[in-house]
Amino acid sequence: MNAEQPSYEVSVERVQDEVYNPWTRQMDTVELRAFRGEGVDRFIAPEMRVSPGEVLRLGVQNNLPPCEPDEIQRHECFNSTNIHTHGLWVSPGGNSDNVMVSINPGQRFDYEFAIPEDHPAGTFWYHPHMHGATSAQLGSGMAGALIIEGDRIPTRTSPGDVDILFSPGSGQSFAEQVLVFSQIQYGCFDEDRRLKAPRSPDPEARPWEHPAWACDTGDVGQVESWRQFGPTNEFTSGRFLGINGEIQPTLSGIETGRFQRFRMIHAGLRRSVKMSIRRLADGAPDLRGVPAQGHRAWIAEYCIGEPVEQFHFADDGLTREAIRRVDVANMYPGARFDALAYFEQPGSYCMINDQAWRMVPDDHRVLGILEVTGEAAPVADVAGHLLETLTAAAQAKIADGEVRARVVDGLSNGLQLGAFAWHSPVLDEELTGSQNATMSIAQLEDGGAVLSFDGSPYVHGRIDRTLTLGDAEEWEITSDGGSHPFHIHVNPFQIISIRDEDGRDVTVEGSEAFDPDYAGMIGGWRDTVIVKNGHRITMRTRYRRFIGDFVMHCHFASHGDEGMMQGIRMIMPGTGAMPDMAH
Repeated sequence: MNAEQPSYEVSVERVQDEVYNPWTRQMDTVELRAFRGEGVDRFIAPEMRVSPGEVLRLGVQNNLPPCEPDEIQRHECFNSTNIHTHGLWVSPGGNSDNVMVSINPGQRFDYEFAIPEDHPAGTFWYHPHMHGATSAQLGSGMAGALIIEGDRIPTRTSPGDVDILFSPGSGQSFAEQVLVFSQIQYGCFDEDRRLKAPRSPDPEARPWEHPAWACDTGDVGQVESWRQFGPTNEFTSGRFLGINGEIQPTLSGIETGRFQRFRMIHAGLRRSVKMSIRRLADGAPDLRGVPAQGHRAWIAEYCIGEPVEQFHFADDGLTREAIRRVDVANMYPGARFDALAYFEQPGSYCMINDQAWRMVPDDHRVLGILEVTGEAAPVADVAGHLLETLTAAAQAKIADGEVRARVVDGLSNGLQLGAFAWHSPVLDEELTGSQNATMSIAQLEDGGAVLSFDGSPYVHGRIDRTLTLGDAEEWEITSDGGSHPFHIHVNPFQIISIRDEDGRDVTVEGSEAFDPDYAGMIGGWRDTVIVKNGHRITMRTRYRRFIGDFVMHCHFASHGDEGMMQGIRMIMPGTGAMPDMAH
């Protein structure tokens, strides 16, 4: 290994800092588990970058204190950890993306992620995946961007990296913003360790209508109990989705007259992100001078005009076959969304989230403010300007005339990006078998619930499903209790069809059954997809290169912790069983 291989060091600490509370317009003091590394002073993990063919090294030192026996018994200590490289196509064993590892307090573990030379460039991320502690650690902001950078030119036989189109031969390269969305689920406790969670006197109050969790003067907010998680508490808490470890930040570095790349990563707990960008009216009062109860009225009055168009070109780090023109970036926990935007006018812009409860839009909040500088740079047609810009880059960067013509022709016919898509469709003749999985919540008479795949809650270390390397299979995923973001480690999947409980295709725009949450998904590749109650999602995947043990699960973190997860083992062909992998 040469000295130029990317290498990072992080420690896991208890860190005291402040988090802005929009309900009180004050800074709350908090003490949370956090990653610390070079350049990090907020509740977010360091950003890591690596290129295909390199080995990414990450040293993790756990400096958290050991758990006391009574804390463990009460499920109130979450001090062991590990790392999952979400979306990476790497080995799930040994010192790689091995979620069976436990880095206990006082221990150090050195990860080595060998990135294949044919790994797609794109937006990925990493976070703890310690079973039983994932929600507590993710809900403290322990997540960071993991960017695969690439500059490969497409050839007659292999795809290239779409990034080459974002650095035109003349003029400025596209600017970039990495946005990691997270929900820091801290609470304050009274002297009897009861969560300060006031309730509305209205018995019919919806979850977002309860008063936000309280923190009084002198309190220190913490994440110390499973009582802080789950579908109701994650909404009644009033905790906002933040960006890059801050609540409602102002983001700068954006210029007019230049395309901007947004790498968006949903590292949150439950709320969807449905983000639109609108101009903030001149003279609008400072958002931080407006209590959270007044945000909807503030948005309606001051976030004006048509939304800034977004050109959506990648899902979960994987370049799409064609760019989509959208007004809203739509993501559920675990997902990524890459888009381009062009700002014609300087000024401030609102990043608005249409929040949801049980997938029914009801409320709007501001995620943050974008500050755009420069002179006015109007264009007659932004999409046409993008086509010209990408075409000029292709002509400057691609020397092979046949490949260049193919790329330019694709761009001219619907902004197609087929030369930059690294996964080809899984054909009928490739299929070697099928799999079925049901995400389930069984309600108990005592008010509790059993969360599972296929009726069997997860047991750490148990293998629930064995797959064979080299196979290609068609899966059907459904949910019989609520809606859940499905995520599987190692190998991504291609969406074939999505149907509701009546068997109707929900992806056809203009049809009665159309659901915008599934727009543009058919044929695309991803590693995370929302599975709504009663819906059936048919997908196909190839099991390539890597053997070992890994998992699939609901990416509502508390659901995974509570058992909505399955252990998977990938074996070599011809081996009906395989001994336990070395962890």
